[in-house]
Amino acid sequence: MDADIDCEQFEEMKSKIREEALMTKGPLALALKDVRHKIAILSGKGGVGKTVVTVNLAAALKKRGYEVCIFDADIHGPAVPRSLGLSGRMDVVNEHDHPGHHGLCFNPLVTPKGIKVVSVASMWATQDQPIMWKGAHKMRAIRQLIASVNWGSADFLLVDLPPGTGDEVQAVMRSIPKLDGMLVVTTPQGLSTMVCTRAISAAKELEVPLLGLVENMSSLECPSCGMEMFPFGEGQGEKLARLMQIPFWGSIPIELDMGECIDEGTPLVDKKPDSAFSRIFDEIVSKLITSLSEK
Repeated sequence: MDADIDCEQFEEMKSKIREEALMTKGPLALALKDVRHKIAILSGKGGVGKTVVTVNLAAALKKRGYEVCIFDADIHGPAVPRSLGLSGRMDVVNEHDHPGHHGLCFNPLVTPKGIKVVSVASMWATQDQPIMWKGAHKMRAIRQLIASVNWGSADFLLVDLPPGTGDEVQAVMRSIPKLDGMLVVTTPQGLSTMVCTRAISAAKELEVPLLGLVENMSSLECPSCGMEMFPFGEGQGEKLARLMQIPFWGSIPIELDMGECIDEGTPLVDKKPDSAFSRIFDEIVSKLITSLSEK
């Protein structure tokens, strides 16, 4: 019996040593070695505006003078390039020009404001080409893509995760070395907050730090009378944050110009810098920076 226990302990120790080596000297660690902070954006379900939060958070960080990258980890519904007005494919470059890379090496697409973007949407010949990968292939593809990008030096890498807790989400949680934590996005609807608890529980189970929670689409200012309305309910995001013991980082209002901004590929914080929407994102950036400084 003792021999069996010793064997199990030895295998567990080997596994931990292997994981630690990959986190410090593996291909993903080498590719991201000059990126200071890695933040994943998480939601329990689709339709909560997670990509909108990601691109506007990136734009708000950029306005503060930080160098920002975005990795669009949504394999089946990548939307970040379009939301930032980017089209075309990433350049394939000679890996010998970038030590540490093996095989193909990609340069990210870059927005006019200087935000670097990596997405599977920027790898296919046409926008309507379906991606029908299965679980293990998706996880392997995410790891390989992150390791194959010339990220360069950056202050922040924001990872726009697909909704739920599927293969792509687990691949990011388990694979990105020194992941600083996750920002959770929900909406006021009871269904959204209910499903969001599962995503939060998954992150806790995988021991990923939960930095903060934001409630998107929280309110709407009537364009006629200026009265604040709450079309999806009020205060649910803050209640969820208290329940799950996560810092609440703010309520993001609905902006009627949002659809137009996405179609234009312009973050709303750039188009309407004096709006309540932009002020909330400035506050979120301050809370993110404070949270990271306290770690």
